[in-house]
Amino acid sequence: MSTNDHPYSDIQRDLDGQGGAGPTVRAAAREIGCVDGASQATTRRFAVVLDDDAAVELDELVTCVQRLPDGSGDVAHYGIVVEQRGVIEGAEMPSDTRHIARERTMPGQTVRAVDVQVLRTMPERWVAPEPGAAVHRALGAEREAALFVDEMRGRGLPMGLDQSGQPVPVDFSFINGEQGGHLSISGISGVAAKTSFALFALYMIFQTPRGRQLLGPQATNTRALAFNVKGEDLLHLDRVHRDFGEEQREQWQELGVSDPAPFQSVSFYVPPQPGHSGQLVADVVSRSADDVVVYGWTPADFISSGLLRFCLTDDDASQVSFVEQVVRAQLARHCYPLVGEPGAVVLCEDPHTPSRTFERIVEHRPPERTTGQGVPVRNFEDLLDYLIARLEDPDEHSDWTGRVATGTVMAFLRRVMALGPRLGHLIRTGVQRVRLDEHLTVVDIHQLHASAQRFVVGALVWEVFESKQGTGREPLRFVMLDELNKYAPREGRGPLKDLFIDIAERGRSLGVLLVGCQQAAARVAEPVVRQPALKVCGRLDASEAADYRFLTAELRERATRFLPGTMVLDQPIVPAPIPVRFPFPPYATNTADAVVPERERRAAEAAIDAL
Repeated sequence: MSTNDHPYSDIQRDLDGQGGAGPTVRAAAREIGCVDGASQATTRRFAVVLDDDAAVELDELVTCVQRLPDGSGDVAHYGIVVEQRGVIEGAEMPSDTRHIARERTMPGQTVRAVDVQVLRTMPERWVAPEPGAAVHRALGAEREAALFVDEMRGRGLPMGLDQSGQPVPVDFSFINGEQGGHLSISGISGVAAKTSFALFALYMIFQTPRGRQLLGPQATNTRALAFNVKGEDLLHLDRVHRDFGEEQREQWQELGVSDPAPFQSVSFYVPPQPGHSGQLVADVVSRSADDVVVYGWTPADFISSGLLRFCLTDDDASQVSFVEQVVRAQLARHCYPLVGEPGAVVLCEDPHTPSRTFERIVEHRPPERTTGQGVPVRNFEDLLDYLIARLEDPDEHSDWTGRVATGTVMAFLRRVMALGPRLGHLIRTGVQRVRLDEHLTVVDIHQLHASAQRFVVGALVWEVFESKQGTGREPLRFVMLDELNKYAPREGRGPLKDLFIDIAERGRSLGVLLVGCQQAAARVAEPVVRQPALKVCGRLDASEAADYRFLTAELRERATRFLPGTMVLDQPIVPAPIPVRFPFPPYATNTADAVVPERERRAAEAAIDAL
């Protein structure tokens, strides 16, 4: 059967007739060899003996067609090249190689072959490729068939370039939660480019015409929350990368992005500097204070949202955790707004509600009170002083301790007191709550203590998750977080880990999608790395590569040698992972690569001159 008689090549014939190269030339260029008859061909794998002039690389897509023996029709197999090998037939000893290949004093023949993993059979008939069948490169419509583009039904979003420089689409229904959700990215630190790929994925969703088209009518209301965990790298996504040029622009054009530019709708939140009593100073070096928002939580927000639970990391079974639950509810019961000071509160002796259920307590709106009616709380230190006064004598204030042993109360108090220098500067009046007003909101946590990082991540992710309860799946909310193993570790328990497990298991139905990065998936809570529909790996540590069972044996070995920018993409609709490369970003991904506007450069020079 000729190539032009392929029942699934109508579109391919249309493509062959365009662009100058006729179908005969294209067909000849596509043929690479035939199915190896000396080795077993199965429904999962087969080998291809290459033609002498065929140059085939790993990850190329190929196809072969055969007539069924009973004459009932034709079957096309589509596959991906996973390994290549060569042998000299006739050579029995190492020295025979020279005699055959160099001196030609012995009979023999050099044979090159590739191993192909079957991706798809059309129609879906479980038969093995026929030995001797001609094998071609999969181009045009055949390439689309190999990647299941027809099954994506117009929902394909380019998510990288394959070995030939052509886009590899991902079914958007596995991104937006319709059929699946979440994106898990793994790889060793500094080489795997995990954060870079996560930003690339968000860019394709938010900044490209195709991404906005797939988001649909809710595109303008879709939001993403990203945490900056390394330096001030993500605080320049709205600036041009100084090394971005025409060569990089061409790669984006292959992805359908004609005019790549920095993120257009992005806001930056940074914490306040600690140690500035009464003064709010942005903790940022590489940007002007006018470009960022100083975030935090007022005492009123901290108490009414019950954020005390994200301050501690004790196991749920611990009695310390029980004390925290009691104290959290008691603070809400005795909390009144302070007259004339937004965000400040007054903790009074008389509770404003008899309920002891936290959810019912915060539903009640107490009246404002003055400083003379209780203890005013304007910052974390004020709150800490109040708790010390209540908990130092557990017998006198048993309502605040749950009547647990004194040692347990003191253990809780020690933990809370240790939080003062770690995260106390985040709870004060005058700060702004993080609001997802732009498409992408970047929250800087890189300089915070580990306890403060967990608190910020827990408080913000919980707020995003809670705000979507009962509101429908759209508009979508994406959460991008690196070093996921710190917040949802494989071992132990805690409110933060439980939150991420809940998002992994229920988030897609609520429209909350996690873009999580980790060095090793084995260190992250099992549901958090199992649930994502899309799994991506960069360079892997050799000792951990065996944990990634969705990779083929060849890819697990190759992944230990990947260079930055090469990733393996696995999605449910394609039965094998596909290696891809993503293009150089038009936006700055670290401080040194950002093109600083002229006004800021002059202001910085003037500040230096004034010293």
